[in-house]
Amino acid sequence: MLVCNCMEVEYDEVRDAVKEHGSDLEKIKEETGAGTACECCLENDCDMVDLPLELAIEKATKEI
Repeated sequence: MLVCNCMEVEYDEVRDAVKEHGSDLEKIKEETGAGTACECCLENDCDMVDLPLELAIEKATKEI
């Protein structure tokens, strides 16, 4: 599931970062690179990804 188109970040990478950093957006961005280029994936209405970053973090937080 694509979370960041520019940096080609998949949901599994975000989930792994959430396991390590909790829901700290800045640390997750730093570790995965998601949200560091065009920043579209930081918007919940981004049409370039399957699941925007903040929603991916919420989903991962519930799963772990």
